[in-house]
Amino acid sequence: MPFGSPSAVSSAPDAVVTGTLPADWPAKRRVTLIGGAINLVLACAKVAGGLVGQSQALVADGVHSFSDLVSDLLVLVAARWGSMGADENHPYGHARIETAATAVVGLLLLAVAAGFLVDSMNRLLEPERLLQPGWIALTLALVSVLVNEGLYHYTVKVGRETRSPLIIANAWHRRSDALSSVVVVVGVIGALLGVIWLDAVAAAVVSLMVAWVGWQFIRSSIAELVDTGLPPARLAELDLRIRSVDGVHDYRQLRTRQMGGQAYMDVQILLDPDLSLREADRIALEVKSLLLAEVPEMADVVVGVQPITSE
Repeated sequence: MPFGSPSAVSSAPDAVVTGTLPADWPAKRRVTLIGGAINLVLACAKVAGGLVGQSQALVADGVHSFSDLVSDLLVLVAARWGSMGADENHPYGHARIETAATAVVGLLLLAVAAGFLVDSMNRLLEPERLLQPGWIALTLALVSVLVNEGLYHYTVKVGRETRSPLIIANAWHRRSDALSSVVVVVGVIGALLGVIWLDAVAAAVVSLMVAWVGWQFIRSSIAELVDTGLPPARLAELDLRIRSVDGVHDYRQLRTRQMGGQAYMDVQILLDPDLSLREADRIALEVKSLLLAEVPEMADVVVGVQPITSE
């Protein structure tokens, strides 16, 4: 019996399940706790070393590390709740918690950057307030570069494996520490060579770098929160896969949304009106299975069917 009318059958989303923690939660927790513990030690060492070694840039870098502790706590809480699956009140899961937390991490970075930038400008305008860094500051800055770069690679690896934008954002927070410490190294070396103002300039550059990273996190989070679809290149890939299924003449109403590093989509495929309901449902399920199998970030696909007409 032909199905004959629009949207007569669809590949419905899987049944909603009670919210539970996925298998990747322990990895997210472990990388965040390890990073937080190392950040605490580094932050204390850099602030103390900056005060003793008279480096404004290193003190700013140390306070930046303390801000990482706040973001680590935020990441830990958000990753815990954002990793939970769908439930009755959240049929799409809790991934948007991670998205919102990523935006907050970005705001924290902007706030820290603004404070450092203002202080650096004030010191440059008042030369008597400029500091003379020593070898202690240089040593601690070099250690910070090595440790934070190692933390970045470890954290971004876990973020990619778990497909978590929040963990990846925190990884870049680690790298911003490493990059800012590189600038501190340059500033301290310059000051040791007699260019005292270079330390304050280094602190200002660190601030701008941190602000840029923070803005990237905020921009990407806002795009996701307002249901921005997949980019054109990804839509072109979806087009090829949908049309590759035997029996699909065309499709309509392809819509996508992003949530916590995953993508969701729905589409109406156009089929021969003489097909049976069973055959139409089989093709819809084939389209869904293909997209879920071949598009890594795809979390769910809803496929409806319509009969193709002369129009």
